[in-house]
Amino acid sequence: MTQAREPDDIDRVNRELRGVNRRLDRLEYTQISPQEFSSVLDRIYEEIGSTRSEMRAEFVAVNARLESLDAKIDIIIRRLSGEGNLEA
Repeated sequence: MTQAREPDDIDRVNRELRGVNRRLDRLEYTQISPQEFSSVLDRIYEEIGSTRSEMRAEFVAVNARLESLDAKIDIIIRRLSGEGNLEA
């Protein structure tokens, strides 16, 4: 013989089913279409490209400053070592 489910068990199952249903509804509301997803990805790739361009420009500026600093340090080292004061 099988036992009939108690009302508490049925209520618990109903609550769990309602909870699952609410979660599915929220999931459906958060989904986006493939076109929207593609559009978002395109915008992200554009921002990445823009950021890369800005980074390249900054690296060029930093390299120019380092080259200038290198030249100045070379002059100072030559002065300190006496290489610049040698006369033939």
